Amino acid sequence: QLKDLLEARDAGEDDFVLIDVREPNEFEIVSIPGAVLIPKGEFLDGSALEKLPGDRRIILHCKVGGRSAEALAVVKGAGYSDAVHVGGGILQWIAQVEPDKPTY
Repeated sequence: QLKDLLEARDAGEDDFVLIDVREPNEFEIVSIPGAVLIPKGEFLDGSALEKLPGDRRIILHCKVGGRSAEALAVVKGAGYSDAVHVGGGILQWIAQVEPDKPTY
């Protein structure tokens, strides 16, 4: 689960970058602590690839999982084998981890 991964990263036991592929206005409404915003469009046009670390695992998320799955296909196609996406997205995160956060 993402919560466990984030706790492990904070404790220095894991190393990855969490990327939110939603749009900036969605990110402003609610975000997962420690997530970096790179909208899906930047993956589709290729400009996101230069922002990705080559030495850390990549975890992608969006609102429910569809956009992060699209971005994951681009990332995998570019040769990043250690990349995954979070099914359920931020709505699942809010439901399971931070129920006080706003939904949209």
